[in-house]
Amino acid sequence: MADTSQRERITRYIQDTYGTQAEYLWADSPGNAIFRHSASKKWYAAMMRILPEKLGLTGEEALDVMDIKCSTIMIGSLLSTKGFLPAYHMNKNHWTSIVLDNSVPDDQITPLLELSYDNVAPKRRKSVLCRQRNRFKTQGQEESAYENALEPGGRPNPPYKN
Repeated sequence: MADTSQRERITRYIQDTYGTQAEYLWADSPGNAIFRHSASKKWYAAMMRILPEKLGLTGEEALDVMDIKCSTIMIGSLLSTKGFLPAYHMNKNHWTSIVLDNSVPDDQITPLLELSYDNVAPKRRKSVLCRQRNRFKTQGQEESAYENALEPGGRPNPPYKN
């Protein structure tokens, strides 16, 4: 594992965990890739090779950087940590950049990737959730039965059969 770059390790983690493959969209930047949520088709991560000067850093050699989507509050706190920068080429209120030079450990990046993936997941309309909750109440089941019927991420499971 020590022989692989952090970018390669994180890419493998993304493929194994979320089943999404890197998409290389730009012919003039063949090392830049994005990862899309399989259901929403929205980006949840972008990996790029960027010159340090474009990030406000010094150095000659291009850096591997990954942009992820997260909350504004979290971004404010992450930016005070080494290895986190304002998002490159993305909305700086909703995205942050992580320098993939091992300054941020993989085990700190993976939960942030999960949050980014969840942030772009399709949202259930409120009316669907209300109908699901009302169906449980009509069947005389407890409110907790409704909560137990939610999949991770708050998505309703298919209806129960009595």
